[in-house]
Amino acid sequence: MKKVIRGILFAVLLVLTVRAVYGVVSWKDTTGDYLSSAQQLYHTGDGLIDVLFVGSSHCYCSIYPEYLWRDGGVSAFDLAVSGQDKWASYYSVKEALKTQKPKVVFVECYGLLYEGYQQEGNKFRNLLSYKLSGNSISLIRKVQGEGEQLDYILRWPIVHTRYRELGQYDFEQYAPSVYGRGAGYNWDVNAGPYFPAALSCDATDELSEENKSWIDEMIALSQKEDFALVFFVAPKIVDEQRQTIFNSAAQYVTEQGMDFIDFGKLAEELGLDVNRDFADGNHCNADGAAKVTGYIGDYLSEYFELTDHRGDDSYRLWEQNDHYFCRLETEREYNINVKSMEEYLAKAMEDEDVTMIVNVEGSLENYTQELNDCLEQLGIDPEQYPLGGKWVWRGGECIFSMDNGDPQAFYLDLSDTDTLRIENRSEKFGESATVNVMLNRAAYGRDEAGMTVLLYDTFRGVITGLKELK
Repeated sequence: MKKVIRGILFAVLLVLTVRAVYGVVSWKDTTGDYLSSAQQLYHTGDGLIDVLFVGSSHCYCSIYPEYLWRDGGVSAFDLAVSGQDKWASYYSVKEALKTQKPKVVFVECYGLLYEGYQQEGNKFRNLLSYKLSGNSISLIRKVQGEGEQLDYILRWPIVHTRYRELGQYDFEQYAPSVYGRGAGYNWDVNAGPYFPAALSCDATDELSEENKSWIDEMIALSQKEDFALVFFVAPKIVDEQRQTIFNSAAQYVTEQGMDFIDFGKLAEELGLDVNRDFADGNHCNADGAAKVTGYIGDYLSEYFELTDHRGDDSYRLWEQNDHYFCRLETEREYNINVKSMEEYLAKAMEDEDVTMIVNVEGSLENYTQELNDCLEQLGIDPEQYPLGGKWVWRGGECIFSMDNGDPQAFYLDLSDTDTLRIENRSEKFGESATVNVMLNRAAYGRDEAGMTVLLYDTFRGVITGLKELK
């Protein structure tokens, strides 16, 4: 009997150990940098998503659910994955339907142009991100050759190689993968696509049997699960041959009584600017996404009656995501659009989500007039700090101050993982003045006379700005 009990305990311990280790090495990325639309879906309460988008990076770069939330309280979600092929889109919808009952599903049609995956990383993102189930196994069997199917089903033969690349968010949950709504935010500006093929090519050709089968399966699923289905093409570079495929798909879809939106053909109507609205030749940036998502919002308002969920605590993930997006917009303001130190300080002092650390090194005689003006703006008398000083602000209030002759050390936990240390180590230990201000192991002080302002985003748990005045 004791042997049986020991055997059972060993088996239980082994299962728990394997489960814990797999949680660390498991795949956690569908768009990059630990951002996972799959995890975001699994953290979303049942029956909350009214509008679902599926597709590749063209989808999550062109559709920002928070724009729909801001404008009308629409609970939209991008279940999009980099390089998502058409069958992965189909099984993504089925995965969402396990817990959600969307009224409308938009399917991005980039997958019509190819079969399978062009990049191994994208294959991992699509085949390893969903929980192991009959649905995820069906996807693997659909797109993966028989010789490798078992590796993707078991997963261990693939993910065990991640040991060397493990990072912080393999051991703790990456917060945006909880409250994020699937979009891939980008404010980069590079020359985008021109649309001559989309605007001038009306030719069609016979659709492949594989593409017809996929469209038919999507339509059958929409009828079975009772959701409206809309196919769309995000703005991207398309030659005439590829445009012919989209035109043929549009014709076939509309013949089945479904809507098909080609944003390449709407480029002029939307005012898409190839020099401002794209992060690269194939993907919209935030400005381009605002135009594409705005069109979707108008479409939804015209054809569907959707509930405005703003203020409903059940939809707090959408509220959190909107706050997150606002913080990203604010970071852009700090780093790009705010030019002067005076404006920088004024903005930071009014920002409730920022902890501001001000460090001034150097004697009073070395202070410039601009630096003196900044100290006055902060309510600091320079004459009281002849050797400089350090100050910490939160919510517009100074919560700590010290001059550069003060022997004390100040510690502040900014988050569960980030600790601020302020100490005049250059005076006490003869070290470089750069180590007088430390965030974890990173130094943000300065050796030469002048001012350094460090902004830490309390909501996001990251540095949102760093500015210096010499």
